[in-house]
Amino acid sequence: MNLTKLEAFILVIEKKSFSEAAIALKSSQPATSLKIKSLEEELGLDLLDRGSSGIQPTAAGMLVYQASKEMVQRWRKLEDDLRVFENTLTGTLTIGASTIPGTYLVPSWVKKFRSLYPNVAVTVEISDSKETLKKLQSQLVDVSITGLPSDSKELSYKQVSSDALVLIAPSHHPLGLSKEPTFEQIKQFDFVIREEGSGTRKVMEDYLSIHSHSLADLNSVVSIGSTEAVIAAVEAGLGISFVSKLAAQPAAKANRIQIIEKFEPFQRDFYFTTLNDVKDRPIIKEFSEIIGS
Repeated sequence: MNLTKLEAFILVIEKKSFSEAAIALKSSQPATSLKIKSLEEELGLDLLDRGSSGIQPTAAGMLVYQASKEMVQRWRKLEDDLRVFENTLTGTLTIGASTIPGTYLVPSWVKKFRSLYPNVAVTVEISDSKETLKKLQSQLVDVSITGLPSDSKELSYKQVSSDALVLIAPSHHPLGLSKEPTFEQIKQFDFVIREEGSGTRKVMEDYLSIHSHSLADLNSVVSIGSTEAVIAAVEAGLGISFVSKLAAQPAAKANRIQIIEKFEPFQRDFYFTTLNDVKDRPIIKEFSEIIGS
């Protein structure tokens, strides 16, 4: 049995699409279709129902899907276990990360990991927190590091680092002269905010909620897809914003923006998340120990 056929079949079932499965496999749609056809011919059964409602597994297909997931996972674990005999880890590690940890934390962790395990090829994919967790559940990345904990029973997470949400403003903004800036005061100014799905935006919403406010109370003038773009927008005078302190400090030192130090920062955490089924794979386990130390 060819495991690549099983992997293709698993992805077609989960994504309900040959084209999306092909993208995940870094292959072409015709090649993916041929793998499924070959699997069906090998087993002598139709595994997919390609009806008007979309791609669905047949009764036999569902049985093959469940068995395939178990076989692929057991094979990957065997490959990892056998690498112990090589006295070093080899293979690949794909890290999914949201913007802030992916930009400011992950590079140093990868450097430390690579210094210990130079034969592991590491890839980092950055997207917003929700999208990163979706990639993890679809097995498009091996681990994720985001600002959102997951409530999925398929996933395990641990807190690995902390940051703070701080209020930033253009360099010569009047808020910098305020002795005790309040929420009522900042509501008078235009706001630049992160896009929906962003961990930073979710923390900002929580922060406002604690103080009996919401995003609707702010005069939001623009929603932007990255923290660096938010900082650039604030620097350009579009408004003020709440951003990660990790991201704000270099910009403040360069006098691009100012951190309103007298406005109370809000603590936030970052989480390392894995699929329960693979969290004990040696590569994942070793990376987890490095970032948790």
